[in-house]
Amino acid sequence: MHRADPLPQPTVRLLRWASAAELDLAGTAARLDPSARDRLDTFSASAAHRFLFGRALLVRTVAETIGTDPERIEVTAVCPDCGLAHGRPRVRTGDRTVHASVSHTADASAVAVSIEHPVGVDVERLDAARFAGVEDVALTPTEREEWRRLPDRRRLRALAERWTAKEAVTKALGTGLTTDPATIDLGSGAARHVIETAGHRFVIDRPEPAPGFVVATALLLP
Repeated sequence: MHRADPLPQPTVRLLRWASAAELDLAGTAARLDPSARDRLDTFSASAAHRFLFGRALLVRTVAETIGTDPERIEVTAVCPDCGLAHGRPRVRTGDRTVHASVSHTADASAVAVSIEHPVGVDVERLDAARFAGVEDVALTPTEREEWRRLPDRRRLRALAERWTAKEAVTKALGTGLTTDPATIDLGSGAARHVIETAGHRFVIDRPEPAPGFVVATALLLP
């Protein structure tokens, strides 16, 4: 008999941009609030596609998670610092609020949705060029020393896993990289685990994504 996992976990979806036909991009564009529509008009074609792809994937994931019609889902984003329409998405359906996070990498997007807890997600492609020098700015001294003792073949994934988890923590906090990742100590847990860092408790998880990608989520606990 298996014991139930007591740690909460978000719903996570990763989708390659080549699979855009699976999403309702046109319907998503039509349902944007005026601020998001104004922001979209300033984007390049590629940036606009990425934004709509992430928003459509988010809406579909929320709809699947709570069992509602995508047309009933309202997504907004307001930066707490400048007031512009960017930053952590705010998702509502009726009088219900859903916590959500979106991340993009070279040719894919990931979203995480949680009913109860603020959530952050980060996705990265496993590409050595993308992580050149990251160990010097993102790891604590202890993490850096442990990372340098790893065999060369394990360093890229280990660094990507640390970076994505730290990004997920800053997104769950709603601070982004105004929180220095080198101040976030993730400890040594590898599977889903609870950490206390940056003055808060988080559930850190690393779902299995598509080959060649690393995904991490962070749930902010009360």
